[in-house]
Amino acid sequence: MNALVKNKKIITVFFCFLIVLAVCLKVFTFRAGVLDELWPYDLCRAITMGFVPYKDYPIVSMPLFGYLFTIPLLISRTLFAYRVMTAIFFSVMLVAMYLLIEKKTSAGYALCAALFAARFVELATYNMLIMFEALLILCCLRLKNRKTGFFLIGILAALAPLSKQSSGSILLLFVTGLVFFSAIRNRNKKIFAVYLAGVVIPLVIFLIYLVCTSSFFEFWDCCFWGLFSFGGENAGVHPEGTLPMVVTVIAGIAGDIYFWVKKRDEESLFHLLTGIAVVSNAVPIFEYYHIVMGGLFFLIPVTYLIREFAPKIIHINIAPVIAVMILGIIGFFSFDVILNPRLSGKWEELKLIPSAGEFDYLEPLVNAKNKLESEGKNVVVFSSSSVVLAILGEDCDPPYDMFLKGNLGSKDPLDYAKEACGDSNNVIFITRDYNDENRQNPDGILEYVESHCDPVGSYENWIIYIPKNN
Repeated sequence: MNALVKNKKIITVFFCFLIVLAVCLKVFTFRAGVLDELWPYDLCRAITMGFVPYKDYPIVSMPLFGYLFTIPLLISRTLFAYRVMTAIFFSVMLVAMYLLIEKKTSAGYALCAALFAARFVELATYNMLIMFEALLILCCLRLKNRKTGFFLIGILAALAPLSKQSSGSILLLFVTGLVFFSAIRNRNKKIFAVYLAGVVIPLVIFLIYLVCTSSFFEFWDCCFWGLFSFGGENAGVHPEGTLPMVVTVIAGIAGDIYFWVKKRDEESLFHLLTGIAVVSNAVPIFEYYHIVMGGLFFLIPVTYLIREFAPKIIHINIAPVIAVMILGIIGFFSFDVILNPRLSGKWEELKLIPSAGEFDYLEPLVNAKNKLESEGKNVVVFSSSSVVLAILGEDCDPPYDMFLKGNLGSKDPLDYAKEACGDSNNVIFITRDYNDENRQNPDGILEYVESHCDPVGSYENWIIYIPKNN
């Protein structure tokens, strides 16, 4: 018996190692330049520079992701350190998925599901925290000490709205309802009281944080009023690459309903409702990075369904073969990056990042910006890629680093253009294709700059302006 337990532990450790290996291959071979990675990285680096979210750095998202991913940047303010945190984040998430699936199926099924999920992880965003918290909630349900489990569930549920307002609040609401009815059904009101105690702690700490940083009113401006603007101006459907995730979500919902109706499995009901919260990330912007976590979360009941109706498909002895195949696929897509990483020695914050060399052409523009600022000029950059110039120049310039629709609170984005064009000490950098480079760019900025400023130079896709009559 002891030998069997020991062998099972060895298998678990080895399989978790394979999952971590797959995650690292994906994360550390991801090419530089994707704004969905650079924007949150810029917020984290801003925090290390002393900027306070909302007060100094307007942003529509909640603060938990930014502060969590800032931790490694306190040691090394580089994108590589940020990716170390990304790898840890995804590794913990997929190992939790493995443990959840392994408990109800087998190590072989769990490994294949987790490695399949690893194929779709590469960059972390605040949307993914909701799945992370939902997975940990399911893990806490299995704790033998019910009071400890529900206390931790309360903490995790409260952290959800501190991760994202909309889907996080849905997760908190659903989990609270589930715990309440579970307490009533089991005639154990203490577990609900313990759960509420867990909920209160993060919310009180967050309130204290807002007061201590003098960002209480700015928070509501950015994350409440700004949220309405963000949703209204950015809502849309962008279905490219989403079909596999949508199919998985539908199949997973069917699986949860099946196991709840047939077996009255409380965990399936928890998974179904928390899963709806995870999928709600795709509202109001339906695109790959908003729906992918929903697909991976519902991969869990899909795996249960496969195990239920085809129990002999995957045996423990062939699981390593399947694992090698999946790792091979991940490695194949990473192979070109490994052989030709195109690193750059010019940019301190982008050391060891594949494709960082593609930014080398921006060196003259970064140097020009630094020279103007050393002469006392204020350089204002209007572009969705202005964050790239900030990172290359090792500075931070909110709100322009993330100058996006709905990300500026209640202030009209055009007011920033008016202020930039109204000060003779300003020099404005703006891209020629500003209106087309990113759908989240605020409207009317390029037209206002062109009509109130004079062009004095250009470089590649950038035009340099100064206010008229200067």
